[in-house]
Amino acid sequence: MEIDPLRQADRALRQWVARTKHEIAMSDYNTKPTVEDDGSLAFLNIPQDETNKQFNCRETTQQKLINLSFLVLDFIDGVKTKFGNERFLVKIKHPDNSPDKPGQVEKFFTNSTEIKYVLREIKKRNAFPRKVTMRASGTRYYFE
Repeated sequence: MEIDPLRQADRALRQWVARTKHEIAMSDYNTKPTVEDDGSLAFLNIPQDETNKQFNCRETTQQKLINLSFLVLDFIDGVKTKFGNERFLVKIKHPDNSPDKPGQVEKFFTNSTEIKYVLREIKKRNAFPRKVTMRASGTRYYFE
């Protein structure tokens, strides 16, 4: 009994289509990105606690920053120090083209009402980082 070549081709084509559909369905099922918990803390992607910030960088003083321009990255308000309460701890980054400290990140404490006001306003506007220049007049420090 001889099989018609057209029927044979049609049958082979239908089998191939069915097999291909099955393979595609299985590959979609098997290749969906499944991220498995590796047990690391990084996997949990926990955001930083805004009420418990820390700046792990070198400390400097306002006096050393006079007439220098830098980026203000962030700050912590209400810090208690041996010099008093309600100080601000300010995190900064020197420009990459700085001759002394290219790209270096530092922190400094301040009790300057002018600097505190400016930092609060920047935070209200969600506008960090911000390029500033530290200025001083006597013992009064401020940003320009």
